[in-house]
Amino acid sequence: MRLLRDIMKKLLGFKLLRRFTSALILMLADGLALAIGLGVAAWGGRSDLAIVLAPLLLAAWITLFSAFRLYDRAPVRRSPGGLLGAAFSWAGLVIIGATIYPESDLGLGVIASAAVFGLLCSGALRFLYERAIGRIYRRGFGQTPVLLVGDAEGRMRLRRMMEHVPGAYALAGEVDLGSGAYLASVREMLDRTEARGVVLVGAEGLPDEELLDLVHSVRLRGVPLRVVPGAFALMRGRTILSEDMGLPLLEVHYPGLDNTQRTLKRVLDVTVSLLGLVILSPLFLAVAIAVRLDSPGPVLFRQKRVGADEKVFVCYMFRSMQRDAEVRQAILENLNEVEGPAFKIRDDPRVTRVGRFLRRWSIDESPQLVNVLKGEMSLVGPRPLPVRDFLMMEESHKGRLGAVPGMTGYWQTSGRSDLSFEEMVRLDLYYIENWSLSFDLKIILKTLGAVLRREGAY
Repeated sequence: MRLLRDIMKKLLGFKLLRRFTSALILMLADGLALAIGLGVAAWGGRSDLAIVLAPLLLAAWITLFSAFRLYDRAPVRRSPGGLLGAAFSWAGLVIIGATIYPESDLGLGVIASAAVFGLLCSGALRFLYERAIGRIYRRGFGQTPVLLVGDAEGRMRLRRMMEHVPGAYALAGEVDLGSGAYLASVREMLDRTEARGVVLVGAEGLPDEELLDLVHSVRLRGVPLRVVPGAFALMRGRTILSEDMGLPLLEVHYPGLDNTQRTLKRVLDVTVSLLGLVILSPLFLAVAIAVRLDSPGPVLFRQKRVGADEKVFVCYMFRSMQRDAEVRQAILENLNEVEGPAFKIRDDPRVTRVGRFLRRWSIDESPQLVNVLKGEMSLVGPRPLPVRDFLMMEESHKGRLGAVPGMTGYWQTSGRSDLSFEEMVRLDLYYIENWSLSFDLKIILKTLGAVLRREGAY
């Protein structure tokens, strides 16, 4: 159950789920409002055809409300001007349709009556919805935990604002911007508190390079970063209002990362991992039985690995070694055949008979589809290394943590374990700098060939 809950959390995200639910409720409310307006028009004896055409009229009503962004963030969806504009646009569109098709028998009075009553009912239902949401937030339900980053004065001002304007955000922790290692503190606090948002105050005092590092860091973790803007940014009007925090916030994205291809990459990850888990389930069952019969110990091997932005996660694999393999590794360190932080032995005595077969065909890594589904990994990316290897890495090697780790990558299709650690890092950095969706697809196809040829797998 916990694994299923983690998957749903990673797939949807509380922010996305909340926005989707809010939009769905408002669509239903707007649809009900127009239905009431059409009902009043029909009840007045002026047109029964308005009820017959209700599905078409309702589709146009919802489409125009969506075009006026009335299902977006809280300040926009409460806009009276947006409601008036959408309702009048709907009335104008229906009048044009009735003029082109006079047999519809929709008179001006019927259209105006439906638009006015629909507008009034929609406004009333939205008002009741916002009051209900506000009451839910004041009781502490459905709030998004956020991390405040800034100097003492700025954080105190934000705390007071959150206390006086209880809304969608709850305080999860704070990080002092004045500390020299504040980025490491932000990472530690995000891991410890599981905050789902970062609010930065005092960004104008940060050097550009440090600000980009922070933006890149939270972006890799899938956490939105909002910045309290200075006066100049406010005057230029480049603000996105927060949902009930009581002050304007800028939502910041890392240049070049937030685009359609990234979204398509995630869609590909989710689709392939779901299909893979379903299609390969008979194979998983057979492998699980073979692992249990071959040697004592659990079927799955869970190992802590370091992913994007140094975030530690539990990586899933079929157990291919004996149960005490990690304990025995310290004894075998002098037999390591790989230069650098990585550890690899071609004829590792800890590998079981079944495990050797699983490794040869890369079947042992197939449970990582669960990690892909959870968003901790991708189908393609730098391979995630164990914590032991990460602690031995040099700073120059950590650039490979600038992307979500993958089940396969440019390294696997270029020699895999036959390459040195330095060559692996160079290939990973090349992949990160030259990433594209077509590059991913090319690597996936080359991986299938490498698996069939069993290149560098041991």
